[in-house]
Amino acid sequence: MKLPGSRSLVHQTIGIVVAAQILCAALLCSAAVLYERHTRLRALDISLQGRSDSVLGAIQDAEDPDDNVLIDSAELKLPENDVYAVYNQGGGLLGSSLAAPPVLIGRHADEFRSVKIGRTTYRVFQREAMRVIDRAENGGTGLKRPVTILYASSEQHLWHEVLEAVRFYLLAIVVATALTVFLVSLLLKRSLAPLSELALAAAALAPPELVFTAPASVMRVRELLPLAKVLTESVGRLREAFAKEQRFVGDAAHELKTAIAVVRSSVQLLMLKRRTVDEYAVGLERVLEDNGRVEALVAQMLQLASMEETSVEGACALDFGELTATALERLRPVAETRGVLLDFVRQAAIPVRLLPDRGFALVSNLVLNAVQHSSPGQTVSVSLTVQQQLATLEVVDTGTGVSPEALPHLFERFFREDRSRSRDTGGTGLGLSICKSIVEAAGGSISLESEPGQGTRVTVTFMSA
Repeated sequence: MKLPGSRSLVHQTIGIVVAAQILCAALLCSAAVLYERHTRLRALDISLQGRSDSVLGAIQDAEDPDDNVLIDSAELKLPENDVYAVYNQGGGLLGSSLAAPPVLIGRHADEFRSVKIGRTTYRVFQREAMRVIDRAENGGTGLKRPVTILYASSEQHLWHEVLEAVRFYLLAIVVATALTVFLVSLLLKRSLAPLSELALAAAALAPPELVFTAPASVMRVRELLPLAKVLTESVGRLREAFAKEQRFVGDAAHELKTAIAVVRSSVQLLMLKRRTVDEYAVGLERVLEDNGRVEALVAQMLQLASMEETSVEGACALDFGELTATALERLRPVAETRGVLLDFVRQAAIPVRLLPDRGFALVSNLVLNAVQHSSPGQTVSVSLTVQQQLATLEVVDTGTGVSPEALPHLFERFFREDRSRSRDTGGTGLGLSICKSIVEAAGGSISLESEPGQGTRVTVTFMSA
């Protein structure tokens, strides 16, 4: 389908090639015209010299003491429209063609010159010659008679001969241009065929498979290899993202179904028989707790979706130390109810380019996760330092730790090492996923180290603003 304003690469390339060939042809024709004109003008000059010799040969003895020489016109057989004139040593005109234009037979300093009369250009040759005339009274000794001969001939036939000679070049150029257009069009279509095959292969992509294999013809073209590689990698990333979203939807449905089933079972258990007011009160409190976990799960799912869809562009630099201190103050009552101490160490103001709500969510999730996995009497240490333009946040606990098998999966959505403890801790398996999304969106990095029974260390690094 041709889109409005679209351009054909084949037509554009053919146009460039033809334009370049026409330019080269124009330069070649110009050079050929100049060369042919120079060659034929040189031939005309030689011809004029020969014809002037004929005029010199027609000069005869006047046999008159006052007139040294005269021109015998009967001996002159010159081309039609040629003009000549002969002057003696004193500058007197000895003879000339009938009705010869004065501009042609006027003496001039140049040996050769071109004179234009109307639309006709003449080539004029002027020479100084010596006519030797034999006289009997001189005992056979030749008498030298210096004369000036002017001879002019039209250049009209010259241009005709030049154009006749260049006509061959013009015909060859036209044929070569037509052949070039045909061959370039054919070769371009064959050369671009792998690109069309690549487009067809890309157009065949459709979920859920999203498998892309570059055609063999594309892999044989060096210039198309980068494009094929980028498409393959992009489709691979798209497939991973699609699979990730599918897993997220499946996990979310499973988690919501489980959470709702827990609420439903609590209600059903409460309705099995008549109970006292106190038993109803305890049961309803349990239902409210279960319902609170459902709300927390939905809220964290929405928060994670918001983190991945919202851009962090335009975020201003904030004091990450002050933000962390505020988050810890809000979490301190929760820690105290579990008998866990919070320790915070920080340097001076540490500017980090981060949205405030995301920074607060990051610190809250990390510290709350550490508190939930700590035992009464233990301490969660939070430190914030900056070195070489890198701001580093560390959250360290001495709690239960994480097994080596679970360690690679901690940042996956809905992953919980011990799902049976989720009812006690309130964990949804989304906290660390949210933290990872916040950190990566801000251009930072997050890592986790842990040993079973020894505790966990989470390290977050940002570029200082």
